[in-house]
Amino acid sequence: MTSVFSFLSHLLGLGTRRNDLQGIAATVLVIMVGPVTRAQDATPTPPPEPEEKIIAGYVTHQSVDLGGHIVDRSGSGPMYNTLVNIHSGPRILNQSLTMRAKDPSHATFFDNLSTSSFGYGGDPINGTYLNVSKGRIYDFRGTFRRNRQYFDYNLLANPLIPPNSNPFVPALYSPHLYNTVRRVLDLNLTLAPLSRFSVRFGYNHNINQGPSYSTIHIGTDALLLQNWRNSTDTWTAGVDWKPDPRTTVSYDQFITHYKGDTNWQLAGLNYALANGTPVSLGVNLSSVWGTPCSAPFNSNGTVNPTCNAYLAYQRYAPTRTLFPTEQLRFQSSSIRRLTMNGRLLYNGTTSNLKNFYELFNGFSSRGSLRQTVTTGSAHVQRINVNGDFGATYQITPKISLSNVYNYWYFRQPGTNIFTETDYTGSSMLVPPGNPTTTTTTDYQLLNQKTNTNTFLAAWDVTPRARLSLGYRYRSRTITQLENVTQIHENWGLFGAALRPTPQLRINVNFDGMYADNTFTRISPRQLQHYLVRTTYQPRPWLTLSGTANIFESRNNVTTVNHLEHNHEFSFGASIAPGEKWSLDLSYGYNDVYSTTILCYGSTPPPPNAGNAPPICVSAGTPYLSDGYYNQPTQYGSFGIVSSPLNRFHLNAGYRISAVNGSTTTMNVRQVNGSLQSYFQSPYAGVAWDLEKSWTWKADYNFYGYGEGLPVGPTLPRNFHANVVTLAVRYAF
Repeated sequence: MTSVFSFLSHLLGLGTRRNDLQGIAATVLVIMVGPVTRAQDATPTPPPEPEEKIIAGYVTHQSVDLGGHIVDRSGSGPMYNTLVNIHSGPRILNQSLTMRAKDPSHATFFDNLSTSSFGYGGDPINGTYLNVSKGRIYDFRGTFRRNRQYFDYNLLANPLIPPNSNPFVPALYSPHLYNTVRRVLDLNLTLAPLSRFSVRFGYNHNINQGPSYSTIHIGTDALLLQNWRNSTDTWTAGVDWKPDPRTTVSYDQFITHYKGDTNWQLAGLNYALANGTPVSLGVNLSSVWGTPCSAPFNSNGTVNPTCNAYLAYQRYAPTRTLFPTEQLRFQSSSIRRLTMNGRLLYNGTTSNLKNFYELFNGFSSRGSLRQTVTTGSAHVQRINVNGDFGATYQITPKISLSNVYNYWYFRQPGTNIFTETDYTGSSMLVPPGNPTTTTTTDYQLLNQKTNTNTFLAAWDVTPRARLSLGYRYRSRTITQLENVTQIHENWGLFGAALRPTPQLRINVNFDGMYADNTFTRISPRQLQHYLVRTTYQPRPWLTLSGTANIFESRNNVTTVNHLEHNHEFSFGASIAPGEKWSLDLSYGYNDVYSTTILCYGSTPPPPNAGNAPPICVSAGTPYLSDGYYNQPTQYGSFGIVSSPLNRFHLNAGYRISAVNGSTTTMNVRQVNGSLQSYFQSPYAGVAWDLEKSWTWKADYNFYGYGEGLPVGPTLPRNFHANVVTLAVRYAF
């Protein structure tokens, strides 16, 4: 047992932590444990369906999986919670119930009912689904989903502090930590779903709340506690009219109301002035970048009152937005050889910010700012009209022509008025001086009109070969106040669907585009997109598949020189020679690359910094970079499912994703971080049918994340975790 435990520990990177993990390792050896609920890409073969059980006239099937997780983790807790976030404790892993009326004519309220749920008791993702229907009378569907989003990657948004900072105080944890919960409720009811006229009603409630951290720069960068409380309510109503079996006309009305009540305040006051007043010097104590001052502390440890610092900060911006939307749709194939569909949408949005409030109390050396109070309001409208019409005409049994026209226009005017009162001063030990009040108003306007027409001809050359050739023209007019940008795009389209043999399928698509202008620096002037997908089944028990997806674009004008590509290649195999076992294999390679001329500032400049043109120097960004970014990623997996005995089911596998990328270094303390990392997860599992209605299950997952050294001015982010899930399933 000792030698086997040592081998498993070495294989999974657990070292020699015998006392902590020997119980788990023994469990792995005895029960052949498998993947946890969150990573069940290869679930055990379910037991045979129990015999029908009739309750109150309904054929009823029910199952429930009760169990829990046993978790052992080493390494970075924040990174584990960011990528996995599964912890020890009891769980309702899965639950399901289906009821089908044996004789629908005797069912009073419903003919069919099905519901399922998962993850309750502490998992980061859980949900419940419900579907109830009664023949031609109604169909009701409801879902509830809860998702905890935790993100604490300490290199993201972390100040990369220059080496000659004094003092050197690295931010070990992310100043932009994110820990919110999203709850989504969906309710949908259709009346008379099979009739010529049917009516639909729906309601969606989406709320996102919880804490996160943020930063703001006023002299120095303050760490803020950001309390999220944003919600969206959507009411829908619609009617479907079917004048004949091949034609449907639908009208929908959507009303969405958004409430944004997120607020910001200082996360903490960790120092003090000479008079004992709490003060924050921010997240960065560098003496050369984002500086509080050259000497932030007095000899007695108190804060220099003439440094950039915060005594208080608050910001509140309650936003209310109303989105009323109308939509008319139709689809028809009633006319011989002609198929048509169309849609017209109108949306008029109004957004109001009525009581903006921001307070800064502290000291900023720029302008000797001692305190500032800003209040104001804003009003924005958005008028959106969007529609499309498509038609396909079958000229002959082998040749068809199709055309799709899309129109999109939106107009977004906005106004705001803000009043700012500034108080000057020379020290935080002195009360704010005389106020200076300034009121500013602003008007902004953004319009965009887009017309797109796509024409496509398709020819069935043989029963095993279909070719298509098309042309697309798109024109865009973008207006920002008096500035007008016009863009014209020309596209060439080609497609082929081939079946050389009954066992082999090949699909090829190509899109190519040229534009005479762009709106942003990374918008393409030219692009090519190649997509090839194949499926080959040489034997009934063997299926091979492959995909090549190549996207390339460029905006190669002199001052931009933007190039990018995304190359993706993948291969998969499925082997299922019988009911006893099956094997799935997959491998993929993805390379994301881009380069764009950009200017930036840095103190001190990195060794490879180039000299920027005068326009960048005058803007305070004197260094030039090619903006190089490359992210080659490989991912692979295999999974085997086996049932050597009628009541015994096994599964095991392995998944890994590894990236070996690089980017332009703009700061001497910058490290590659997750751009050179791996994430692996081997798993195994067993399910044993004890009785007709009882199944015992055990799952095991290993999670391992690592990055190439060095880690930068932060804590290491590598971690290993062992997650064991034990459960008992009862079903009838």
